[in-house]
Amino acid sequence: MKRFIELCVLCGALSAQASGFYFGDNGAKAMIQGGAFTAQADDLTAMQHNPAGLTQLQGFSFLADLQVLRHDVSFLRQDPGFDPANPSGPVNPVRSNPAPFLLPFFAASYGFELGNRPFTVGLGLFAPPSQGKYEYPVPNYTKDANGKFVETPNKFAAQRYALISTNILIAYPTLSLAWAIHPRFQVGLSAQLTVSQFQQTQTMYGGDALGDNPQRQIAENPNYDATVSIDLPGQVGFTGILGVMARPTDWLSIGASVRPPIPFKARGKLTVALPEFFTNAGAKVNGDTATLTMTMPLEVKVGARATPIANLGINLDFVYQGWNSIDQLLLTPENVTLENGGMTSPIPPFGVKKNWMATWSVRLGASYKIIKYLSVSLGGLYETGAAPTSTYSVDWTHPSRFIFTGGLTGHLGPIDVIAGALFTPTNTTVVTDSIVSRGQTGDPAVYPPGVVGNGIYTSGGYGFIFGVRGNFGAVKPAAEPVKPAPAPAVEPAAS
Repeated sequence: MKRFIELCVLCGALSAQASGFYFGDNGAKAMIQGGAFTAQADDLTAMQHNPAGLTQLQGFSFLADLQVLRHDVSFLRQDPGFDPANPSGPVNPVRSNPAPFLLPFFAASYGFELGNRPFTVGLGLFAPPSQGKYEYPVPNYTKDANGKFVETPNKFAAQRYALISTNILIAYPTLSLAWAIHPRFQVGLSAQLTVSQFQQTQTMYGGDALGDNPQRQIAENPNYDATVSIDLPGQVGFTGILGVMARPTDWLSIGASVRPPIPFKARGKLTVALPEFFTNAGAKVNGDTATLTMTMPLEVKVGARATPIANLGINLDFVYQGWNSIDQLLLTPENVTLENGGMTSPIPPFGVKKNWMATWSVRLGASYKIIKYLSVSLGGLYETGAAPTSTYSVDWTHPSRFIFTGGLTGHLGPIDVIAGALFTPTNTTVVTDSIVSRGQTGDPAVYPPGVVGNGIYTSGGYGFIFGVRGNFGAVKPAAEPVKPAPAPAVEPAAS
């Protein structure tokens, strides 16, 4: 039983960190060009893409962007050893039902001359480029007059041991500084706080306490399900982004930026609703606080921008993300104990291997100014997935995929208005080698845990992109003082 509570507490916290990272990238102007922006970075989203680009913004600038994202996921769970060509079983596919997720970006800056070189200070607030909210079928434990489930959970909510719902909110309050140390070379730095909140719900299985250890979905007894919920506010952290930009010629710019790994620590409340068997036996959980620690990945961006003809810009980026930093997630309960049969025992720290992989993406985009008041942009990116199939689950549906984007920009004097869209085709991932197991009470050497990650996953989605930004011109140098007119020459008097 102690082992069961450990897993309830642990798994309730682990899934929440994985969902929704990443789904495209930030910034309306960047995303309608496939997210390729490192060597352009000529609006305030440079705070994230490449802070050095902020030197291009002199005078007062502002930006307000909003992406409306929907990441659609489905899962047809199967028992180990299934034939991918002939999936079977009395289990219905489950689908995520997320409300549209809003991804904002707000910023303002002021640029001026420092040492006869452009210098810019900016303030911003934005979130990581993710779909942070997922809702899967909630298991219905209602029974009819004959004691049978109205909707059998192992048929209508087969994903319940991995995830029911999750809601992740992360924000980066940012201060950016950029300086052109040479007319053709700029540097920039973004200093960021990390503010976060993690909420998640799933179920765990306790039937093996009675010797019930099903290896097939149809044999799982929902009477032994426990519901686990967490609400973990993240502790405020600190990170930063360093960027450089060079222009070897007037038609070519090169940029690069790096953000180091971000340590995250979340501490908050956990709730475990034990199954009826445990409560009837007098078991209960004391304490409701736990801490989760993990590290978000190193990110490196390198890009080039060419303007071969007037009004046409072409961007190419390479992005590396070190998701292999998520090798393990560690949960530490704080004074959480299990009380049963007059005995009280603490629940120790517990870690789970995820074995995620570093990812990379190639991004290509272009923008062409059709007329004075209108530009059109197109782009696309290809990125590799982070989770191997052995640990793939509905809490981390990030396959290798293409994302296609495009949009229009209206130029209204100092104001630009952007509207666009992004789309990723549905990708199917068949998992037959899953090691994702159902949490349970028994000794794995005696009762091999049931594997719940095998099956057929689909992942796709779309989004809409909106943005407004304005730049109100460079600071003009103060007028030089008017020099007094020279006195007229006095001719010598005639002698």
